[in-house]
Amino acid sequence: MVLVLLPAILFSQNKVDTVSDHESGNGPGLIKHHDPADHAFVFMFNASTVFYTIKDPRINKFLSKYGYVPPQNIPMGLRIEMAGMPNGGKMIYSLNAGTIVSKQDISTADLLLGVYRRFFETKKLWILAGLALGEHFDRIVLTGNMPPSLDSLAKKYNTTLSLRRNGFIAEPAIKIFWYPLKTKKYQLGVFTGIYYDLDFNSRWRVGYDPNNDNSFKNLRKPTNVSTEEEFGWVFSTGISICL
Repeated sequence: MVLVLLPAILFSQNKVDTVSDHESGNGPGLIKHHDPADHAFVFMFNASTVFYTIKDPRINKFLSKYGYVPPQNIPMGLRIEMAGMPNGGKMIYSLNAGTIVSKQDISTADLLLGVYRRFFETKKLWILAGLALGEHFDRIVLTGNMPPSLDSLAKKYNTTLSLRRNGFIAEPAIKIFWYPLKTKKYQLGVFTGIYYDLDFNSRWRVGYDPNNDNSFKNLRKPTNVSTEEEFGWVFSTGISICL
């Protein structure tokens, strides 16, 4: 964050727009600055690496007990975001999807819709704040050991079982963008984000994929696997293209 923000702060001072001499009446003709953010509609594409501090100690204990790989202390993920800024205004609307890529035996994904506002900006630096809402997904494929109740179900249906849960997620955030490269048509830069995730997880459901196509048949049987809500900080850094 220091490496990203320090040069951004040092070199992001506003430059005074200049006009031609026949408009100002003083001095030779000069070129007016062009800012893509002033266009009728601005499209943003952001790709970032994400670091999570959120933990669910109950499912981590389950994974360790039965020989699965639990999440790392600070799992790393990837996030892709597409956003739009209508009428060159201050409001930004986004759709983002992310997943954890660190080695673990629980698959995790988030899908969120966000609304942010630019409350500080210069020619190269933007600071946004806002809120994203969406859904959180977790999946564990039970290819190894499992509790007796789940093992008996696997034998009964003669298939590989999986545990799934989903839940509502709310994510207030602050994002800082720095665009050192600017042309008339696009801006290219880097950004960092600080988020606080509130994951309201559902109970674990046990089932299987009948057609091996990632569909899920819920057996509607008790799993005896505990779950809990997950709250914690999330940090990201990545690249941003603004068209």
